[in-house]
Amino acid sequence: MRVVRREEMRAIDKRATEGFGIPSLILMENAGRGVAETIEEYFEPEGLSVLCVSGKGNNGGDGFVVARHLANSGAEVEILLLGKIDKLKGNALTNAAIAKDMGLLIDEVESEDALADWQEGMDDYDVIVDAVLGTGFKRPLHGLAAKAIGLINQSGAFVVSVDLPSGIEADGMADEPELAVQADLTVTMAYLKPCHLLYPTRSYCGDVWTADIGIPNTILDTEGKLRLMTSEDAAALLPQRSPSGNKATFGKVLIVAGSRGMSGAARLAAMAAARTGAGLVYLGFPETMADVFDSSLLETVKRPLADTGDGHLAEGAADEILKMADEVKLLAIGPGLGTHPETVELVKRLFAEWRKPMIVDADGINAIATEPKLLEGKKPPLILTPHPGELARLIEGEAKKIDRKRLDVAEEYAKKWSAVLVLKGAPTIIGCPSETWINSTGNSGLASGGTGDVLTGIIAGLVAQGLALAPAARLGVWLHGAAADIAIEELGEHSLVAGDLLDYLPDAMLSPFADEDINEPG
Repeated sequence: MRVVRREEMRAIDKRATEGFGIPSLILMENAGRGVAETIEEYFEPEGLSVLCVSGKGNNGGDGFVVARHLANSGAEVEILLLGKIDKLKGNALTNAAIAKDMGLLIDEVESEDALADWQEGMDDYDVIVDAVLGTGFKRPLHGLAAKAIGLINQSGAFVVSVDLPSGIEADGMADEPELAVQADLTVTMAYLKPCHLLYPTRSYCGDVWTADIGIPNTILDTEGKLRLMTSEDAAALLPQRSPSGNKATFGKVLIVAGSRGMSGAARLAAMAAARTGAGLVYLGFPETMADVFDSSLLETVKRPLADTGDGHLAEGAADEILKMADEVKLLAIGPGLGTHPETVELVKRLFAEWRKPMIVDADGINAIATEPKLLEGKKPPLILTPHPGELARLIEGEAKKIDRKRLDVAEEYAKKWSAVLVLKGAPTIIGCPSETWINSTGNSGLASGGTGDVLTGIIAGLVAQGLALAPAARLGVWLHGAAADIAIEELGEHSLVAGDLLDYLPDAMLSPFADEDINEPG
C-alpha cells in the first residue's frame, strides 16, 4: 500500500489531470462522494443532521460535494463556508454553486465575530464534516480557520475530516500541533499520507479510510517509494516449507548474545529464531554461563565462547565465531551482550571481518557507536535494529528528535550506510537503501524489556530460511507486531511481556492467510 508525501500527491494529481486527461472536477467529485459513502458506512443517512464546514480551497470544494451527496441520501445538511461564494475559484466555486442551486443552506462567514454565533449551534448536529484545510496546509494556523477548528472540537458531534484533520500537515509534524481538529473519522484521497501513520498526528485522525478517486494505478510506477507494510505483504513474503526439507533446507543461524545478568535476552532471541522456522539455531555465549543456558534452552545448539572471567565475551571469541561462518547463513549479535571493553572490541572486529549477512541489535549497536565510521566503510550485508536512543548514539543525535522525525531519519541513514535500518517505535520504520516501509502492526505492550530481542530472533530466522535482508526485516517487524496484537486480545497491553510473543508468534504467522493452506503451490 503506497503512502505519499505532500509534494508526491501534488505531482500525482498533476499527472492524473495533465498526463491522463482526467478533469480535476471529476477527481473532486469522486473525493466528495467517497467521503459521503464512508459516512454512510457509519450512519443511516435518512434524517441525519450534518454540518459541512468548508474552507475556501479545494478541500472546501470537497466539502460541498460531500454535502450534496449526503443531502441526496436523505440527510439534513447545512454548510458553513469560511468566506464568500463569489470569492471562490475553480472547482470549489463550481461545487458551491451547485449546492446553492440545490437549495442547501449555506452560511457565508468572513469574520471571527460572525463565526462566534455558531458557538452554541454546533452541538445540534449529529455529524460535522471538517473540510477546512487540506494537504496544502503549512503552519502557522490563524484567523477563521483556527476559530472554526476550535468550535468543531468543542462540539459533541461525530467529526469526519476530509483527507486529513485541519491543522495538521500531510507529511506529519515533529511536535504537537498548536491546534488541530480531533477527528473521529478521516477519509483520505487515493493514498495514505504520513500524517495518518506517524505520531503525534496519527492520534488526531481517528479511524482512517481511503477513498478511490479514480487515479490510475500506473501513476505509482513512477511516483514515490514509501509504503505501508500490510498483511497482504506479509502473506507474500512468508517462506514456503518444502515437505522434503531438512535442517539445512531451512537454514542455520548463529546468535551471539548474553552476559552475566542478561541471559534472558539471549534466550529470547534464540527461541524466536527457532519459532520463526530456522532449521538450526546456534547460540554463542560466555563460557562461564554454560550451566545457565544448558538448563534453560532445549532446542538450541550451545556454543560456549571465550569469556573475560566475569560473564562477558572476550575479544578472543572472534576467532571461534569466524570459524563458524561456513556453517551458518548469518550472524545476529547484540542482545544482552553488555558493554565490557573486550566485548566492544569483539563486536568491532566481527563487523570488520564477517562477510555473510549480519543483524546488529542492542549492545552490538552500542559497540559500533564507539567507532561509527565502521558503518561507512566495507561491511557485511547489514540489518541494524536500534531504538531511538541507540540510534542517537550512532549518529550523535537526540533520541526525542529522532523519534519525532523517525521517517526522515530512517530514510537518510539507510541510504547513507547502504543498510537496512529498522528504527523501532510507534510505528516502526524499515528504512532500505531504495525504499522505506511503515509498519502497520504493534501496540504499547511492546514497550517492555526483551521485546527487541525477540524481534532480532524473528528476523534472523527469516534470513536463515532464505529471505533477503530487506524483506526479512519487513516481515519480521510485521510478525513481531502482529504477535503482540493477537496477544493483547487475551492479556491486555499492560500485561504483555516479551516471552508472550513467542507463544503468539505461530498465530501471527498464520494470520495473513486466514483459511488458506500456506503450503499450497502458488
